[in-house]
Amino acid sequence: MLQCDFHMADRVESPCRLCGSIVPLAELRRHLCPICDEYAQHLALQTNQGLERIMGDIQSTPIFRAASRQEH
Repeated sequence: MLQCDFHMADRVESPCRLCGSIVPLAELRRHLCPICDEYAQHLALQTNQGLERIMGDIQSTPIFRAASRQEH
């Protein structure tokens, strides 16, 4: 009988915390896929707010929610 000891640390991919798309850990920055990371940074700079502060605003907008269902 083969026993599988799967731990979260063994995963090589993780979901983006904004859109939910699966991203390899090597490409995951701030727990965001490259597209969401770029978008969040752009909005944070435009609005002169911190990245973490703008994340909640991004997630609550209907346009972003509709786009994130398609995972870019």
